Amino acid sequence: MLSKSPKSLIISFAAVLVFVVSLTAAGAYLLLSGIQKVEKVVAENTHRADLITDMRVAARLRALSLSQMLLTDDPFERDEEYDRFNAYGTIFVVARNGLIEDELTRKETVIYGEASKTANQIGVVQAQIIEFIQDENFEAAKKLQLGQSLPLQRKSDNLYEKLQKLQRENIDVAVSTSAEEFKGTLYILLVMAFFILIAITAIAGIVIRRAINTGQATKQRQKELEKMVEERTAEIRLAKEQAEKASQIKTDFLSQMSHELRTPLNAIIGFSQILQFDREKTLTQEQLSNAAEIQTAGTHLLELINELLDLSQIESGKLELELEPVLIYQLLNETAKMLGPLADQRGIKIINLVTETNLTALVDKFRLKQVLLNLIANAIKYNCENGLVHIDANIMSGNRLKLYIKDTGRGISDENKERVFNNFERVSSHGGIEGSGIGLSVSRHLVELMGGTIGLENTVNDGCTFWIELPINE
Repeated sequence: MLSKSPKSLIISFAAVLVFVVSLTAAGAYLLLSGIQKVEKVVAENTHRADLITDMRVAARLRALSLSQMLLTDDPFERDEEYDRFNAYGTIFVVARNGLIEDELTRKETVIYGEASKTANQIGVVQAQIIEFIQDENFEAAKKLQLGQSLPLQRKSDNLYEKLQKLQRENIDVAVSTSAEEFKGTLYILLVMAFFILIAITAIAGIVIRRAINTGQATKQRQKELEKMVEERTAEIRLAKEQAEKASQIKTDFLSQMSHELRTPLNAIIGFSQILQFDREKTLTQEQLSNAAEIQTAGTHLLELINELLDLSQIESGKLELELEPVLIYQLLNETAKMLGPLADQRGIKIINLVTETNLTALVDKFRLKQVLLNLIANAIKYNCENGLVHIDANIMSGNRLKLYIKDTGRGISDENKERVFNNFERVSSHGGIEGSGIGLSVSRHLVELMGGTIGLENTVNDGCTFWIELPINE
């Protein structure tokens, strides 16, 4: 009789333990499912909000570019501005196509339809303005710009703002619903844990009584089993709390950074640019200078936020790339042209030595352009006055393409060469140059995600050469 009782107790205890583990696994699954659901909603709405922001900013920049064409008397500057006008249009179309691919709600579809109709009207009016400019009928162009284009632009901007507001509301609803589900799951787990604790306590009491009759060794074993159960329960509870806290921090970060900061920053930058294009000449030179400072600071802060969001997406493994054959010559020309005004401010000349127009690489065009913009902008910022930036490319063995961006600045010391690609590292001795220390780190991650590598060749006091090696499209 005595030999059977310990066996039956062990079986009972094992059954309870299996039930505890099963319940814990079920609870963890429910919590994980809820977190994944919230993350999916946040990611989808954040993606749509980013696309809407890109459309909104591109539309504003097109309007500003058109205004600049009306303000300048230099035909060459007007041609450069027309190229930028078309580039912003490309960004708008890419963002719009991405938004069309997403599944919009009925309310979003209605607003988007009205915004799309307004965008088409803006396109027609802007095309007429371009024709007037080409015919040098500037008075008619200005009249059409003030009378039709700008009012339509304000209407379009308001519609995109409504769409962004819907994305924030969707995220808030998802987070609120998930929080209620988490509470319900937690209450169920606590109730069942209470009954399990009662069962474990009852079994433990029986085991203890049996241990007294069968010897000190059995009693010690029972204590060890109780300690193991308590430690396991504490570990599971701690892991659950840490997972919930990490998920909440991540959700708050993505939601607040992408909407509460980027949207007002874009507005600040846009209005500061409008102030600088004061046609009525109502602002003093000091006020115009202050508006330019506001635009510079706002643009820098927006770039920092975008880099932080990119880094967060990369480290979480949620950044998706679309690899496709991309013409490198065309992409380099577009990038150099976008950075032309920055180079002109310091008298720096950008020289593109790539001549093969049909050379292609298998990359994500938008992300590679982001990397090239960062490297060439750094080559300009950390260059000497009236310096040079050379861009070149070579075909390597193994179907690889190697791009070079070389400047004529001070260079980087050997001990700092490996640090430049670390997060938040700024090793330059140049004072007063803005930067977050994130751009090169993000660039390294993006290049590696595209199957490439990035590195640095350096000579102190003789400039830096950053290189990117990428797979060639066969």
